[in-house]
Amino acid sequence: MFMRRQTLFTPRRETARGHVRRLGLTRLSLMLLTTALAPLIDGMGAGAKAARETDLATEAPFAATATEENLQLVVLEVADCVYCSLFRRYIVPAYATSPKAHSLPMKFIDMNDKAYDELGLDGPVDTVPTTVLLHNNREIGRIPGYLGPENFFHAVNHLMTRVN
Repeated sequence: MFMRRQTLFTPRRETARGHVRRLGLTRLSLMLLTTALAPLIDGMGAGAKAARETDLATEAPFAATATEENLQLVVLEVADCVYCSLFRRYIVPAYATSPKAHSLPMKFIDMNDKAYDELGLDGPVDTVPTTVLLHNNREIGRIPGYLGPENFFHAVNHLMTRVN
């Protein structure tokens, strides 16, 4: 019995003679492609780790003032949010190992809780997750959405410059 190979992606292209030729991506070629790209994807996290270590290490003057001035880093999220789970998976562990985590702890608040109404933000939150830097329960700035670890640490450092 002759078995036809299964293709996942079959765009059509006409040849010079008018015949239709299908360019198929078989499961085998898809597996080979993903195994070839896997080391590249795994290596992307190294840049975020290096940025976290260099950027947060240079922010040492803020470490002493963070607890004295009542700074809070609050993450606003909702249940069943895909980007909130990505935030918890990739950014929270990276932030927990950073030097800034000891002086500026990260707190999570569900936007459907009463604690959200008591925050006293400058404006409504329309994107989740949103990270808000509070100084004496007053909003200094916010980071809307999921940016990835490297950009998140740059944004936190930028918000910290507004404190003084």
